[in-house]
Amino acid sequence: MRFAETLRSVRHEAGLTQSDLARLTDIARPNITAYESGRREPRVATATGLLAAAGAAWHVDRPVVWHWTEGRRPYAVPSRLWRLPAGVALRSFEAGTHLWWSGPPRCFDLAQRSDRLRAYEITLREGTPEDIAAIVDGVLLCEVWADLVLPIELRTAWQPVVDQALADDSTIDATP
Repeated sequence: MRFAETLRSVRHEAGLTQSDLARLTDIARPNITAYESGRREPRVATATGLLAAAGAAWHVDRPVVWHWTEGRRPYAVPSRLWRLPAGVALRSFEAGTHLWWSGPPRCFDLAQRSDRLRAYEITLREGTPEDIAAIVDGVLLCEVWADLVLPIELRTAWQPVVDQALADDSTIDATP
């Protein structure tokens, strides 16, 4: 999301007008209008102050970098894990034919641990980085990791990523 959209959104969520925000921050209302329309970009300190006055804060995520394993069957492996919004992480999901290619289409309820296990196994084995990022939640993956049935090459490639997430004192970053 661009800053203009973010500022406008958090200001509305806080129930503030542009004039209210101008009073709270000592930033002229025409400047706020310019920031919200995308005609101008504020300096970092100004943007931070505007967001703080509206009850929001910056959150910067490290990018997820993907690489593929070597060998007979390549697997996509991320540089770090991420969090999905709860409604996305626990939704029902129908595996497309590129993931579930044997038999009729299969629907998984990711809120059910047994379905989540199977969906994660299939997605980690067959999925592209986009599939994995859309379906796998980092914390939920860590919770089921020991129970997943995965090829040894796949488990070996992902193990350092899971270990790092479990060792980090900080939370897992948001969606890649």
